Amino acid sequence: MRTGPIHRRLLAAASIAASLAAPVALPALAHEGHGHGDASKPVVAAAMPTMETASPDFELVAVVQGKSLLVTLDRFATNEPVTGATVEVGAGGEAVTASPVSGEEGIYRLDAAWLSKPGPHELTVSVTAADAADLLIGTLEIPATARPAEPEDGSGVSAILGQVRHDPGLMLGAVMVFLLGMLTAVVLTRRGRARTVAGAALFGLGLLLAGGAAFAHGGEDHSHGDEAKDGTPGAAAMPMAVTGAVEGPRRLPDGSLYVPKTSQRLLSVRTMVAKTQQAAQTVQLIGQVVADPNGGGHVQATQSGRIEPGEQGLPYVGQRVEAGQILATITPAVNVVDRSGIQQQIAMVEQELVIAESRVQRLRKLEGSVPQRDIEEAEANLNGLRKRRAALSPTLTTKEALRAPIAGVVTANNVKAGQVIEARDQVLFEIVDPSRLMVEAVAFDPRVANAIKAATATTADGTSLSLELLGSSLALRQQAIPLLFRIGNPPSGLGVGQPVRLVAQVQGTASGIVLPRHSVVRSAGGQPIVWQHESPQRFVARPVRTQPVDGNTVLVLAGIEPEARIVTDGAGLLNQVR
Repeated sequence: MRTGPIHRRLLAAASIAASLAAPVALPALAHEGHGHGDASKPVVAAAMPTMETASPDFELVAVVQGKSLLVTLDRFATNEPVTGATVEVGAGGEAVTASPVSGEEGIYRLDAAWLSKPGPHELTVSVTAADAADLLIGTLEIPATARPAEPEDGSGVSAILGQVRHDPGLMLGAVMVFLLGMLTAVVLTRRGRARTVAGAALFGLGLLLAGGAAFAHGGEDHSHGDEAKDGTPGAAAMPMAVTGAVEGPRRLPDGSLYVPKTSQRLLSVRTMVAKTQQAAQTVQLIGQVVADPNGGGHVQATQSGRIEPGEQGLPYVGQRVEAGQILATITPAVNVVDRSGIQQQIAMVEQELVIAESRVQRLRKLEGSVPQRDIEEAEANLNGLRKRRAALSPTLTTKEALRAPIAGVVTANNVKAGQVIEARDQVLFEIVDPSRLMVEAVAFDPRVANAIKAATATTADGTSLSLELLGSSLALRQQAIPLLFRIGNPPSGLGVGQPVRLVAQVQGTASGIVLPRHSVVRSAGGQPIVWQHESPQRFVARPVRTQPVDGNTVLVLAGIEPEARIVTDGAGLLNQVR
């Protein structure tokens, strides 16, 4: 019979299939036990044990670092560090006094034996400061040291069979391998040697499919420490340092912020307790700084000519000048035709002047024989000719001096040495007295213009200006009423044309919580928010509705409750935490 050759073909087919599928199937079968040679073990990071507690006077955060306990002590209302205090921590019948940390404000350190004992510890902290004393109580949970889990042994036939029984992907692959093996045996027994290679290929393909299913089973992360499913580095590529709690601020899933006390120190976070107050109703206006009509001046030329510097040179922008100071001179610019005509007139006058002088001399010699009236007429004619010559001569040589009309600072210089100007409406120099400035604003509601009682203004850099309303115009400008305010004691650096934001107080009052203007920031969606100090290391964003009180404060009409702790300094930095 042909039993021997058939068995030999089956053995050859199995050998070929095993050689084709072994590189794929064996790693798949070993997958469940994660027997990947030298793959990095996951690093377990445990947060540093922390206790938070507070009283009406103090806020305390205690953090375990090794065998030491760091105590951070702040004022409850303002979040200011408490320095120079006596801090005594009691636990398990043992009381230890903490020592101030050098170079750190409001941070104290102590060493105690119970810090190495896992489990909950009831702490009693006695705080004695210069102006207050209090007793704070809390529980500090010290967990047991965590160890990395040891990988299970994934070798052996029993482990492989258990893997197949408990993994649907491997079970499906095994069934496919069995069916394809049976098909291969049938083909080999019928077709002979010609189908041996084809059957072996089918058998190997079955193992390959099974191995692929095993690689994809369970929805596990198969990054092997290089890359996680979401594309982020795995444990081997970027291990977590076992440093305890997160050192930097971070946003929590509920949108609040976790900010450690060390970060609050760096950000200089300060708070205040919200109190309900009454404030005047206000409106916001847009304006700009203008010069006082009596504290500003323009310098213009009355004739055409060429600019020449004065004795001190041409003034530069920002230079202070005094009233009557010569800023520049103008040499008359006369063209050839006009110069020729003027010279001709001067020559004719001089000729007539010679004749008149001769006639006067001759008449004076005949005085007594000629009428006195003729002598006086000749002398009058001579004096007139002399005045005509005096008036014509300076037109070619006399220079015009350009003088400062007021004392102030040069804000515009529109000339250069040697520049030829025309006698027209051209401003050569502009001078402004910086101590006499005003603000011009516009109001679209006539009732606002008539109801303003006081006003303040704020520049782009936050400078606050005290304003006094001088009056409003009776003529509309682009359907708005111009308003004029005088600035009391203008600060240095204020420039004409600088835009400002006005807050004008009108009749009526409103109730709310008064906060510094910089405590209100904008969320990512542009909504005004404030940061509330919810707990020692947690901050919550509160949307608010506000109205300005003046250039430095705002009135919160809705969004926060009285007695809430609101961040005043550092709110802008907290808003940048992501």
